[in-house]
Amino acid sequence: MLTKNEKRVLRLLLTAFDKQYSINNVAKECNLFPNGAYKILKKFEEEGILKAKHIANIKSYSINFDDEKTDNILELALMPKLEGRIKYRLEDLKGLKGITKSCILFGSYIDLKKEPHDLDILFVIDRNNFKQYKKKLADIKDTVPAKIHDVLQTEEDFKSNIENKDKVILQILRTGIIFWGIKTIIKVIKNFYQRENKPIETIKVKN
Repeated sequence: MLTKNEKRVLRLLLTAFDKQYSINNVAKECNLFPNGAYKILKKFEEEGILKAKHIANIKSYSINFDDEKTDNILELALMPKLEGRIKYRLEDLKGLKGITKSCILFGSYIDLKKEPHDLDILFVIDRNNFKQYKKKLADIKDTVPAKIHDVLQTEEDFKSNIENKDKVILQILRTGIIFWGIKTIIKVIKNFYQRENKPIETIKVKN
């Protein structure tokens, strides 16, 4: 099993589209002491889950999708611990599980210290399921004790926003609670990483 801090570090690096993360960057973003961040990064580097490179005198880390264990470890890192009212909202939304590919709860509702009236949810959905989704969502809205604000993305929209490093989508991925569709999210991010890091083929020109 992964610790809370290990999950936090892996989730940060999974969504690190906007910068290189050094030990100090990871410590700051994950609210850890540098020594604690170092131990976590070193552990996953030794296990092959992370890879490191040196930029000047700074060592930066990223996810190593070439290791066959990585997807499974990331699934554990993204698997939420459901507490309080959030458990009840998962039950409320389960009717949409077979209609949508992914569901992420985000915004103020996930802060259990607050009493928000709105429920912000990102769904990744197939266009063909849109009418069925709307009908089912209307039924759910009648039973949920909060106003639902849904953000809909097709898988292509989701891919495009990741490629464009959309700040809103990245923030949702970093902090949201994933009710279902973890494999879909990892697949999209993995494909992006592999395209970004694909070596350029040298074409030989004959004289």
